[in-house]
Amino acid sequence: MKISFTLLAVLVTLSVIIPFLIFVLKGLNTSTKQEVEKLTKKNNLKYGFKEVWNNKFIGITTDKTMLTYIHLKSEDKRYENIELAAIKTCELVTNYKLDKNKTNHLIKLDLRIIFKSVNKNDLIINFFDTDEMYMENYEINRIKNWKDLISTNLPNTETLKKAS
Repeated sequence: MKISFTLLAVLVTLSVIIPFLIFVLKGLNTSTKQEVEKLTKKNNLKYGFKEVWNNKFIGITTDKTMLTYIHLKSEDKRYENIELAAIKTCELVTNYKLDKNKTNHLIKLDLRIIFKSVNKNDLIINFFDTDEMYMENYEINRIKNWKDLISTNLPNTETLKKAS
């Protein structure tokens, strides 16, 4: 009697723990991380600051000259290498929706990179979109962190003399 009850308890416990461990291990070894590793090694870039989440990657090289953004969508890949010296500034672009209960829900969260060159269009880096299958996972903190990192690593711009 004790052996059958113990065996049943072990089987129930394993039936809960094994799927959990499988999901954790799958999450640690995602194809997104592997794909990002391939793309970054192909360009021989080493990153001092980098982050991989969902199907996206953003990083600043160790010499603080390049910003890389990779968005791996199922239909295509978006790979952007941006020189930090070409960036004028960056700003947060948020879009909220007010629901019936008068609470705000985040719809879209982007980082707009404005270039020094007038001929170059602004670059929109998407951090969160409700149309994707991913849930919000501290994207507000993530985008503020990257806005600060990009802003502090921009090369010093020439100060303009004010006319008196």
